[in-house]
Amino acid sequence: MVHSPDRAVPITYGEPITRGSGSTMRSRSTKGLVTAAALVALAAIGGNAARGSDEIAPRGAGASPVVTVTSTPAPSVTTDGDAARRAAEATADQAAADQAAADQAAADQTAAAKKAADAKAAATRAAAATVAADQARAAAAAKATASAATWAVTKVVDGDTIWVSRSGISRKIRFIGIDTPETGQCGFTEARNALRGIIGGQRVTLTAGARDDVDRYGRLLRYVDVNGVDAGLRLVKQGYAVARYDSRDGYGSHTREAAYVRADAASPKAACADPGAGTSSGSTGGSGFTGSWPLAGDTYPCPQSRPVKGNENSMIAHEPGDRYYTVTKPEQCFATMADAEAAGFRPAKV
Repeated sequence: MVHSPDRAVPITYGEPITRGSGSTMRSRSTKGLVTAAALVALAAIGGNAARGSDEIAPRGAGASPVVTVTSTPAPSVTTDGDAARRAAEATADQAAADQAAADQAAADQTAAAKKAADAKAAATRAAAATVAADQARAAAAAKATASAATWAVTKVVDGDTIWVSRSGISRKIRFIGIDTPETGQCGFTEARNALRGIIGGQRVTLTAGARDDVDRYGRLLRYVDVNGVDAGLRLVKQGYAVARYDSRDGYGSHTREAAYVRADAASPKAACADPGAGTSSGSTGGSGFTGSWPLAGDTYPCPQSRPVKGNENSMIAHEPGDRYYTVTKPEQCFATMADAEAAGFRPAKV
């Protein structure tokens, strides 16, 4: 059989191919197809292998066989040691987190407590400062009120008369309801010194209470109190003053008269030297000075028993024989210069 080179010749599977004219090309074409089919099959098998499963199954005569390939991942192997290690790590991490949280909470609590303590301390200091300021203001106000209501004693004239001043104003005060010895009389020095001891250097409160506001000499009639103590009543109780110038002798009653009269009745009488002691004929007086008394030209004599003159304006004491003795007007008389110095006077230099 003659075949046309351009005509397709069927070939049965297994039949040998007879080479003839035109058979060479057919053989090459067939080999090319087989090769291409083989490459396609290998590519398919490779693709299925990559996807984990390829199916290649025989289909019968003339069909390409199908092959199934299954890829199973290798199982991971976990040992008991690894599990324990991971559990320990997790427990440690949780413990560290819990400790950090506890530390932070403690730090926050400490900071809050310190802040509260600081605030409380500041409030306490502020309250204390406020109290101190209030107390200082109250004390200053009380002092100012006391100064405005009280008087400074500037001079003690005798046991019942003083000079006081306040805000540039000076007044002479006569105690209400008492009487003490006058200059040169028995007990003058004792009464005057006793009053000095009660009110000297202090501020006094003056209170009206007599029928008249002033006496015939223009002196204010007042009770004199120092730190709540009635100075006049104190002199009566000590025996340096007597209750007088009240309703019993025509001067009218005063508000403290009853207390003064009772104190006078119960008090002892202070001892004093007799101002008439000594003589004018040259006998020796209690002071040791002799000769006629008073001295010639002495306008303001002291008793011979207390010849030392104390001048309050200068606080200088003069004794007979001193240059200015006869012209000195004494507020106090002393038996000796030592007595005068004890009362705060200093001896005259000439």
